[in-house]
Amino acid sequence: MYKICKKIAVISYDHPTRKTQEVLLRLKGKGYKNVDIYAIPFIFRKPLQPMISHRPAELLLELDNESLASNLGYTYIRKNIEELKDSFNQVVYDAILIAGAGLLPEDLVDSHKIINSHPGYLPYVRGLDAVKWSIYKKLPVGVTVHFVDREADAGLLIIRQKLTISSDDTFHSLCFKLWNLEMRLLVESVELIEKIEKFTPLSTDLGESHRRMPKEKEAELYQKFEEYKRELF
Repeated sequence: MYKICKKIAVISYDHPTRKTQEVLLRLKGKGYKNVDIYAIPFIFRKPLQPMISHRPAELLLELDNESLASNLGYTYIRKNIEELKDSFNQVVYDAILIAGAGLLPEDLVDSHKIINSHPGYLPYVRGLDAVKWSIYKKLPVGVTVHFVDREADAGLLIIRQKLTISSDDTFHSLCFKLWNLEMRLLVESVELIEKIEKFTPLSTDLGESHRRMPKEKEAELYQKFEEYKRELF
């Protein structure tokens, strides 16, 4: 009954994505019934084509977000990103999750605790292509869930977990495990935040956020992964 009473907001695009679908389905599976989805406009841009894809893009269901929300019994609210602050001022939520959005306005992250999942073990690898840079630079591979602030992949730590890597893992099997861990921890954070007495700030002293990995480095990634494993086993 306690989960049923919790009120959760989910920020997503008004366009179906794998992450949005997984987060909503996992929330439903965990028993959360009072969920509001704030759908912000999706700006279509020509996607950059990496040499090596590492995050699943195919949808779990051939449904738009509004239809999925209706099927799950969730409320679907279309808003511009600039309107979110006023919306969150009017309704008290136990947790606000990001399930697909770009950079949020500074006044929004300053005034509300919004939960983000990052597919990297912070503070070591901030920014884009976190798992690729982790392998390339021989840094820990993992997931971090945190309250966002003005700096990218910073803020207050909720949970971080290193990924268990097996000797028979390929780069792509590792990425699949990392994705599942990220989705699980993001949804589990709803319960975790009320158990943490003091949140630890994430350091930003280890360097700037990474950009997309250049193709000349991507070309070495499979070899780098085998070197990474040899140092583990």
